[in-house]
Amino acid sequence: PLRFKNLLKVAGATGEYMFKNAEKAIEVSIRMLDQAVIRGSIHKGQSATLENILSKESPFVEFVSKDGQRKFIAKHQIAYVEPVEPLRKPVLKTPNGRFTDAFALLGVPKNCSLEDAKAAYHAKAKLYHPDVFSGYTLPEEVSVYVSDMFKQINTAFTEIRSELSATA
Repeated sequence: PLRFKNLLKVAGATGEYMFKNAEKAIEVSIRMLDQAVIRGSIHKGQSATLENILSKESPFVEFVSKDGQRKFIAKHQIAYVEPVEPLRKPVLKTPNGRFTDAFALLGVPKNCSLEDAKAAYHAKAKLYHPDVFSGYTLPEEVSVYVSDMFKQINTAFTEIRSELSATA
């Protein structure tokens, strides 16, 4: 998703305007009446929700495209607007911090052998290992997600290993 890290400069009638707060924009996908689809963000200003912005009496919506161009879109030309949800981490932990099912996280049945669990662990750990992504500049939420998944995979394998060792 588009984020305004510092300041985003856009041309305006009296010079340059700057959006200083990333939280003042709502990521959207807009389908126009001519079936064109544009993606970017709608500047929400003082409005709290997308519904408030679209129901205002103003005939235009302030829109910033993915390439940073500021546009005013006529509301009567919009077929529909879909908010784009940010990437979210799946809920894998219960409120006490433990997994609901460590076996499901690794994708192994509860009656698996330690060797099968270890193979599944290695396969999953390779997908989310920090070294895999070290050469890339990732958005903050993706970095956090990858790091959390790697930690959760390690914790899940530790739980499975201790459970299987106790039954052996």
